[in-house]
Amino acid sequence: MDSALLTTGITVVTTVALVFIGAWETARRNRQAEARKDAAAERADLEAQATELVAAVLALRVAGDTHDHVWGGWGARGRVALRALVHGGIAYGLAGRTGGPALFAASGEAARAVFSWDHESGVSAGALAVPLARLGTAMAPLLLREDLAPAADGVFTAAVRHHGDDERMDAALRDFREALGQVLEPPAPVSRRRWTLRRR
Repeated sequence: MDSALLTTGITVVTTVALVFIGAWETARRNRQAEARKDAAAERADLEAQATELVAAVLALRVAGDTHDHVWGGWGARGRVALRALVHGGIAYGLAGRTGGPALFAASGEAARAVFSWDHESGVSAGALAVPLARLGTAMAPLLLREDLAPAADGVFTAAVRHHGDDERMDAALRDFREALGQVLEPPAPVSRRRWTLRRR
């Protein structure tokens, strides 16, 4: 009787223990699966943020280079000077008289040409606000991460304060790519970490 009761008790305890262990193992695997799923989602979000940052930098670079090509440099200044000279000369010739009135008409027409160029170049520069705003929006989530904020800030500085310095921009993007790679690199398995620590 005691032996049968003991056997039954052991069987019940073993069954309960097996059920508990099974439930614990299932919960552990579910937690691991959820953690992997969350990590994959976070990785995808971070990759999308990094891609948007690079796209925003390129958009700003194209817009800035286009503005500089059309409105900046000595070529643009030469074109506006030539336009002012031509318009002033035409106004001088059409004035029908010489002296002060003709010079006044010529200078007025030249001033209008310069003012028109200045206004158009200002409109073009104002259009840079759109890619600048896009860059700022792309920067915001990356600046909240301590592991990526310095590299992201380097990209922003190179894009905004040192526009046209291709070497600085390439170096900043390279630093950001390296920092991003370190963040996205999956953690080493526990056994591998222990082996690495033993080697050290």
